[in-house]
Amino acid sequence: MKKFTFLIIAILALVVFASGCTDSGNTNQTSQPTVPTKEYSGNGISFSYPESWQQLEQISSPNALVAFGDPSSVDSATNNVNTLVVIQSIPMPSGSTLKEVYDATYAQFKATDSSFQQISDSTTTVDGTTAYVNTHMVDVSGVQKQEKAVWLEKNGNIYVILCGALPSAFETQQKNFDAIINTFKVH
Repeated sequence: MKKFTFLIIAILALVVFASGCTDSGNTNQTSQPTVPTKEYSGNGISFSYPESWQQLEQISSPNALVAFGDPSSVDSATNNVNTLVVIQSIPMPSGSTLKEVYDATYAQFKATDSSFQQISDSTTTVDGTTAYVNTHMVDVSGVQKQEKAVWLEKNGNIYVILCGALPSAFETQQKNFDAIINTFKVH
């Protein structure tokens, strides 16, 4: 039994050291650079957004409160903005929970949209409340997009922060999406 215990500890130690998950005692950590931002406040919400982005005047998403996009991502053929964040809101349906509405929405997408491919499903905290995060691929007007939808409930309303970009740009846009998500507040 002692040999078996020693073997498990040795394997765990090897995995930790190989992964680089050790504390060197160095407290001079470098933080990721922050994105220069501007502030949006309206429609009962506020958040910071990348200063190079612009508010989108024409929003085709249902229940949209506001949208911002990266003007450098405009498709010259269609004039559509490929990298954007849309804030949507609906009243919480009576007798439902946020999780129930979230689950039902993605079950419907999976059943009715053959282009919908879920990548991940997780939780986070936004504006002091638990939020559900669904990352997926989907065709939007014939263009494949990767999207991260962050769902939260405040004051009897569901808010969805929908972040989208072309799959090739999605990872590089995370700091911009996070600038909005991490500062999002309901008033």
